[in-house]
Amino acid sequence: MKYCNNPRAINEHDYPGNNFIRFIEEDNSGQIWIGSYGSGIAVYNPDSNKFVVHNKANSKLPNDLTLSVMKDRLGNIWVGTFSGGLSLFDRSKNQFITFSEKDGLNNATVYAIVEDKQGRIWVSTNKGISSFDRKTNKFTNYTIYNGVQNNNFVLGAGFISSDGDIYFGGADGFNYFNPQYFKKNKNVPSVLFTDLKVANASVVASADGPIREHISVVKDIYLDYKQNFTLSYVSLNYTAPEQNRYLYRLEGFDNEWVDGGTSKSASYTNLDPGEYVFHVKASNNDGLWNAGETAIKIHVLPPFWRTVYAYVLYFCLAVGTLLYIRHRGIQKLKLKFAVIQEKMKAEQLIEQERKEAERLRELDKLKIKFLTNLSHEFRTPLSLIIGPIDKLLTEKRAAEIADPLNMIKRNTRRLLNLVNQILDFRKMEDQELRLNLSDGDMVSFIKEVLEPFNDLSERKQIQLLFKSRFNCIYTSFDQDKIERVLFNLLSNAFKFTPVGGTISVELEKNDPLIGTESCLMIRVSDTGIGISGENKERIFERFFQIDTTASILNQGSGIGLSIAKEFIKMHGGNIVVESEPGLGSSFIINLPFSTTMADDELELDFSGPTRSENGQEATGAKQEIQVSIEIPSILLVEDNEDFRFYLKDGLKPFYRIYEASNGQEGWQQALAHHPQVIVSDINMPYMNGIELCYKVKSDKRTNHIPIILLTALTGEEEQIRGLKTGANDYLTKPFNFEILNAKIKNLLALNKTLKETYTKQIKVQAPELIIESHSDRLLNKVALYIEENLNNPKLSVEDLSKHVGMSRGSLYHKILELTGQSPVEYIRSVKLDKATVLLEKSDLNVSQIAYMVGFATPNYFAKSFKAKFNMQPSEYIHLKRKADVGLVGEVKSL
Repeated sequence: MKYCNNPRAINEHDYPGNNFIRFIEEDNSGQIWIGSYGSGIAVYNPDSNKFVVHNKANSKLPNDLTLSVMKDRLGNIWVGTFSGGLSLFDRSKNQFITFSEKDGLNNATVYAIVEDKQGRIWVSTNKGISSFDRKTNKFTNYTIYNGVQNNNFVLGAGFISSDGDIYFGGADGFNYFNPQYFKKNKNVPSVLFTDLKVANASVVASADGPIREHISVVKDIYLDYKQNFTLSYVSLNYTAPEQNRYLYRLEGFDNEWVDGGTSKSASYTNLDPGEYVFHVKASNNDGLWNAGETAIKIHVLPPFWRTVYAYVLYFCLAVGTLLYIRHRGIQKLKLKFAVIQEKMKAEQLIEQERKEAERLRELDKLKIKFLTNLSHEFRTPLSLIIGPIDKLLTEKRAAEIADPLNMIKRNTRRLLNLVNQILDFRKMEDQELRLNLSDGDMVSFIKEVLEPFNDLSERKQIQLLFKSRFNCIYTSFDQDKIERVLFNLLSNAFKFTPVGGTISVELEKNDPLIGTESCLMIRVSDTGIGISGENKERIFERFFQIDTTASILNQGSGIGLSIAKEFIKMHGGNIVVESEPGLGSSFIINLPFSTTMADDELELDFSGPTRSENGQEATGAKQEIQVSIEIPSILLVEDNEDFRFYLKDGLKPFYRIYEASNGQEGWQQALAHHPQVIVSDINMPYMNGIELCYKVKSDKRTNHIPIILLTALTGEEEQIRGLKTGANDYLTKPFNFEILNAKIKNLLALNKTLKETYTKQIKVQAPELIIESHSDRLLNKVALYIEENLNNPKLSVEDLSKHVGMSRGSLYHKILELTGQSPVEYIRSVKLDKATVLLEKSDLNVSQIAYMVGFATPNYFAKSFKAKFNMQPSEYIHLKRKADVGLVGEVKSL
């Protein structure tokens, strides 16, 4: 035996490790292997008296805290470390080869190492005993399930006896066994799936669930996108089943097998959409692995944005986007080309318009020159007409002569004013207009301008007022131009103001506009149709005309207001308009004049009558006398009051005259009076002459009345159009009055001849037979029933149909065919005719008569009476009584 002769030197100076020695072992070469606490292993060579240290740094020792060492029969050194596993020293590489838990060792802390007689290495650990087969490099583990004590083993407590029994000591005693009597479990276990959990909840088989059958027999699992799942499985080895081990792999996700140990489940989260195959295999308690695998397919369904349809949609969107971008590019090129073309066309159009404008300008100059020359020719005869008329009017004459003379003068001045406007327009174009200022009284001047409109205001029933805060205003102004301005404004006011309206001219002083000069304001206001906001800005433009309603004919030229504005500007003033549609208009003239004023306030009403009441009464009485005589009746339909007065004045000695100012009123007068001849203008508001003629000729009640149409249009097409509607004759304005009178007489004579001839034929053919048609009998029966129930306000068509023995529908169509009125209208017409007799002959008031003829209320009676006779019942009474008084006076004078 060898020994150390200087142990102290070895302990303190030459030994490289910790003095706390764990073990000492000699190998076959006589070297001493010494393990210390935390210093690895030191190999001592007695011959050289030197140490070689093996640790983690230089020999790949898994842990420097060594617990045990053993030399096997082959001279190999085995070392057990704390939590480092079992290590074998490789002399060729001078390094350690380590076997740990990943190689199948039950626990990495090795307390004792023993070699059995078959050369297998046995170690004790914190989790039992393990054997290592050097031929296969595999471990076999034995735990509490194999009878091993359930506690830690003790450091270095392990040896093998001579008969091959191996002993390991622990905290609960010791375990011993003889390895030669151990038998291998050769049963290869299979694996069975036991459960599927999705989101930690077990899944039951269902038709629309992840599995259609039980998990143990199902072949496919269907999961939604990003569903977490856990698969549970079990090995069918019942010999120490706790020692069964498992390997699993998810094909398509795991590249290698995953050692699941003894765990019986595997979990996966956030799998991408696709198909996967889950493989699992198990080993028995002796580490025998089955060659086959248990597998199940897992289908992870994609989200809707990763489905085939979604990708088709993405493809279509991409292609569509590319096509759209290409289309936009082509459109931009087309637009650019179109802009270039439009620019070229615009340039060509501008050039054409310029040439056309030059041509039109030359043509306008020729037209204006022609109109100017023509106007000059007109002015002389017009002036010659006005002079004698003024002279005749200065003499006192009867109304029969004065009225026509006033009408001639008024229309002559109107025509002269139109001629002057054309001349003024030409002068403004040539910038030749000049102011001819003269001193005068503005108040008396405006009164003179208003006087010619007195007759017009009376005939149109429009009140004309003049108000001035001053009795006289002496100033300097161009009387001719101011007269034309006022004349134009007043003409427009009368044209656009309905019957019963008011036109006022106000004169007052306003705040100074320029320097210290006073501003004279003339306001011309009316209660007419008004002007819309968009038209107020353009009202003073040349040739601008407003589209008026059907009730008003705007026959102007569109230059009057533009000339008026220029005339006011020449005086240094301005003209503005204030208007509201439906409420009226106000034209305000501001003239900056140096004035001398008298402060007496003046207000005049120019709408009073010009003829004496006696004259009117006499005329009315004379007309009433003519009405009483059986003379032919004529209906005059003309919107121009002067022309209608002219026709009436010429025809009234021979005929009974009815008047209407438009076609609609003419139709009502035709139904009310049934005239023997209708003389109608064509161009009228509400209903023109063509429409009136068609309506008269298409109605059974009036189709026998002959019609003569009058118009200023001389074209043959207009004449043919009028004659096609049923007109009997046609006259173009101006015409000889005697021709009209002759045509009327011829039509009346023709009707009389036809009537007499027809009557004679009837008398010759049936002198003694009186024939009453079924229609006449029906009307007589209806009229008699209405007469009997005249004061019954509840008389109805239903009662009438029962009385005549007809259905309501049949009675309606029959009455409409015979009278042109519905049964309700016919009953009302009979009652109103009876009411006219009572109004004329009795002393009863309107309310009493209304109840007597079967009207429920006097208001409804008055409304119905006016609709038929175009006047109120009270007006009818007044007219009849006034005519009776005039007739009595006329008879007495005779």
